Amino acid sequence: IAKCFIRLPKFTTCFSRDALLQFTSSLVKLSDAVSFEPMTSANTTYLRRTSSETSHRDSIDTEMQQPSIGGKLMNFAGRAFGGGQQQTPNTSLRKLASVGTTQLSKSYSEDFRETTCMHLASMKMSTPSAVIRKLPLPLLLLVVVAEANMYRFSIIEESVAVHFCELVAKSPDEEVRSFAMEALIRFMPSSLSKSDIGRKFGNRPVMIPDGESPNDNPLGVAPIDSIEGYEDNDEPEKQLSSDGGPENELQVLKILCRTIQRTDQVDTAETGLKALHVVLEGSVHSLSGGDLVTIVRTLSLLSGYIGSQNNEASSIDRSSKPWANVSAHSFQTFKLIFDEYLESLPDSSETADTETRVAMIDCCVAFGRSQHDVNTALTATGMLWSLADRDSSSETLDIVLSNLALLSSDSRPELRNCSVNTLFSCVVGLGERFTESQWKRSLNDTIFGVMKQISSGINGAEDTGVAEDTSKDRYKVAVHHTRNSASKQWAATQVLAVRGLERVLRQYFLRLLSTASSASQSSGVSQQPWLIATWKEILAISLDCSKLVDGRETLDVRMVGVELIVLCAQLSCKAGIVAAGTTARVGTNMEVVGGALRSVRTPTRDKKNETSTPTLPVDDALRHQLFELAFATMDGFRQHLEGNGAESSNDNSGTDSLLTQVLTKVMGELAKLYECCKHDEMSPGVCVLQLDIVIENDDGYESRFLYLLQVIANNAKDDSSSRYLNQVQKGVMSLLQNMASNSSLRAFKALTTTSGDYMFVRSNDNEGESFELEAAKVVASAFDSDNLSDEAKVTVMCSVLSHYLKIYGSDKDVMPSDSAERKTSEARYDIVTKVIDSGCHAAANIDATADDKAILDSIWERIVTVVTSLILPPAASRYDGYAHHSKSILDIVAIVLTHLPYRKYASAEPMLEQGANRAVEVAFECIEDVNKPDAAEGAVHVFLACFMGLCQKMPTCS
Repeated sequence: IAKCFIRLPKFTTCFSRDALLQFTSSLVKLSDAVSFEPMTSANTTYLRRTSSETSHRDSIDTEMQQPSIGGKLMNFAGRAFGGGQQQTPNTSLRKLASVGTTQLSKSYSEDFRETTCMHLASMKMSTPSAVIRKLPLPLLLLVVVAEANMYRFSIIEESVAVHFCELVAKSPDEEVRSFAMEALIRFMPSSLSKSDIGRKFGNRPVMIPDGESPNDNPLGVAPIDSIEGYEDNDEPEKQLSSDGGPENELQVLKILCRTIQRTDQVDTAETGLKALHVVLEGSVHSLSGGDLVTIVRTLSLLSGYIGSQNNEASSIDRSSKPWANVSAHSFQTFKLIFDEYLESLPDSSETADTETRVAMIDCCVAFGRSQHDVNTALTATGMLWSLADRDSSSETLDIVLSNLALLSSDSRPELRNCSVNTLFSCVVGLGERFTESQWKRSLNDTIFGVMKQISSGINGAEDTGVAEDTSKDRYKVAVHHTRNSASKQWAATQVLAVRGLERVLRQYFLRLLSTASSASQSSGVSQQPWLIATWKEILAISLDCSKLVDGRETLDVRMVGVELIVLCAQLSCKAGIVAAGTTARVGTNMEVVGGALRSVRTPTRDKKNETSTPTLPVDDALRHQLFELAFATMDGFRQHLEGNGAESSNDNSGTDSLLTQVLTKVMGELAKLYECCKHDEMSPGVCVLQLDIVIENDDGYESRFLYLLQVIANNAKDDSSSRYLNQVQKGVMSLLQNMASNSSLRAFKALTTTSGDYMFVRSNDNEGESFELEAAKVVASAFDSDNLSDEAKVTVMCSVLSHYLKIYGSDKDVMPSDSAERKTSEARYDIVTKVIDSGCHAAANIDATADDKAILDSIWERIVTVVTSLILPPAASRYDGYAHHSKSILDIVAIVLTHLPYRKYASAEPMLEQGANRAVEVAFECIEDVNKPDAAEGAVHVFLACFMGLCQKMPTCS
């Protein structure tokens, strides 16, 4: 009986397909009856033997033991896929037969167990002999029978695999579970590929019963090749593929995956994952789409995300901490599959397997939403982008973007921010392939949906600090005070989202405009383009961000809000954002694989940015409508500033107030906007000669723009004790100077109105900077611009001189203001001298070519009147004027006489004559008064200037 049991596995190679399946099914039923009970020693007396035979077998056991099943897996992988040879049934069973004949035993069961230990040792299985001796006999017999029929394992694959997987999942003994899993690992290669014997014989027997001596050698066999004329009466063989059984159905793999899905044992799932990983390392490239989907869905369940579980696995909570290692191992396996999947994707995305693609995306999302490890979640999020970049079909892009939008609402700020960045990077990188419908969905559904989720997160976030880490982990992360509350973290996510929207608009505004225009024209129906509603929503989002006043945590949100408003105006203006020189470029044809960069698609010739060379058809009317909407939003921000007034800073850090920082950002963006619009929407137009700046404020863009600057300047005066201008005031001055240099009379009027008397009167406070004085200096410095027209220079000069006459003028036609009571010593002439110099030069240029001299004559009369007031000061202040300003008077007289046309000499003659006489009188008066030496010297200089002027320009005058 013992010899028969030893020869039985080899004898099964004589069975037909049906006989083998029935015999194996019987063994499975027997094993089911005994293998799920707690395991006991099969023969306690036998295990206690101390004979030499036992000692010899124990030494064999020591050589066969391995440290763990995980260590065996690598040895198995090397044998299965590294070129190692598999023993044929003939060799292994003959060896067992010879061993069995030399054993002396009291029980056929014990003899068979000992032989099985030797057999399993030859199979390189690591289960200890002490465990094998306790295993149920049907289970052991099932293993050796399956091993003997490895070449046609597909016949018994399903029944054997189901039984082993049931043992792995439900057996109460860890030894049984481990043995069953190792048996699955052993038989897995037979399910994935055929051996040489299997290719030769297929599913037919390789042995026949030995008929020569059936009594002397029961269950003996002989090779079929030695029996001449043997015919197999079985049914014809089905065509087998080179990779597996009929139709390449990998039953062991699928059953293993089902077992992993259903088990609630952490160690069982981890062991199964290791087995799966080892098998996939050598055969992932040969898996069919259905098998790949099965594996990927199994890994999704092990991610730890509850939403990925199906009905069968819904009762198993894999989000707890004990499952963390399982999740990590499953993600490693998924990365192995994912990289191979990307490499195998066809060039044409239409031929890609939809089910496999969806399974890959779902698995990435499951690991992204898993709470086990944030680094795994971040990596899975990046894998979504890689998948969309490789397979950019419409279906894939829609699924990837919608799932990235879902991840953008995660409670973890790290994953949330990563998802937002990945979403916009994906849109920017693949936007050139988008159709009109994709753009509409991406903006109106995906991006705006993310914005709404973030707003809901901000509104629902409690303004409490982030809970301190009280765990006993070795490494702890300190949270910066700017991110130590949920509301601050959501605000940071909102900043990333708005900046991402900016990236999309910078890169693809012209494409969006062209797409919307083409769609509106092709429809043939008079309806509003879809981009109008989208544009309004973008502006509404940006305005809401810019109006937040919830403290320092919203500062960045307010800044990106105003930046987006102005960016929309820049993009939609006629010249486009290229006029400001702020184009952006993004490239996404590389990814990191194994720590190195590699190309994910064929490199193409580098092209210039779309915004710099607009070649797409653009509807100018639609573009102007978008610009009007953007400018109206800027007006809304101005109204917000007017309604709220200046904000106060609650911190005592010495830094600028929150409003000042926001307005500083606004001024920087407005400067860029003016560069884009100064020749079109905000062009000052043609300037005509006038005796004063007479321009009424209207609803034009330039007037509204200056109104906004005025409101910003008023809100910037938050610290009256400051000695210097803040960044906002400097920005306003710089922008007004730029506008004035572009011949904007409105800007000059704003500057002269702001400066007031500071252009002619020296401030009593000599410490620090004055906003009014800086405005006066800007007027003078604007005259140095080559872009300022002569007409603008003359008009501004006349306006300045008119204001001067109101202060110091003695002309009867000009009524001096209250400031006329000021002392002449307080006057300053450095600014007005520069204005008169440039203005007179411009007036002379115009006079030389103009046919109509009427307006020019009035201008020259205004200049002569001003000079007259200089050299003929009021009697009460004449000494101070000569004492302190004689050099300035000499310079102005020389400038006017240099540019004065010949026909106006008659008007200048009485001015010079009276000035010389008055200077002589003052000089003689000062000689008698020894306390006024400076006035006497100044009077002499003025006399010489007037007399020399008369001699040079009017030598024949009386």
